[in-house]
Amino acid sequence: MNGNLSLLCELKERFELDHALWRDKKWDEFQKVSYDNSEWLKGKVCQLGWPSEEMVGKRSELYAWLIVQHSDDIIFQKRCLELIKELPPTSERNQYIAYLTDRILISGNKNQLYGTQFSYGRPYPIEDLANLDERRKNMGLDSRT
Repeated sequence: MNGNLSLLCELKERFELDHALWRDKKWDEFQKVSYDNSEWLKGKVCQLGWPSEEMVGKRSELYAWLIVQHSDDIIFQKRCLELIKELPPTSERNQYIAYLTDRILISGNKNQLYGTQFSYGRPYPIEDLANLDERRKNMGLDSRT
């Protein structure tokens, strides 16, 4: 992790700006920052692989995942999902996988699997609702019922 201190700091700065704009509902600025963050992270992922906990620490892996989660580039999201799935499973990574899977499915106009994505306080359509709680439990998510 020592050699990745600048990556760690950059992830934190980018996340904090993203989060502040999201929180303050500054959507035009958020979209630009989200795009810039996504383009920057694409280069890092191509060069170094997924910025995993082992590489940059648990919190910075979260920052990277949040940048990907806010990206509008579904191809990049799918690539990151593949990379995350290749890593040793952790409770956090299982949740990243669930949220990113749902985000990708919704972007592709498909039903989500884990019920993590909402619009105006209502969940997007969910595939196989009868088994939702079991799928969520398997990924370390709370029950929806």
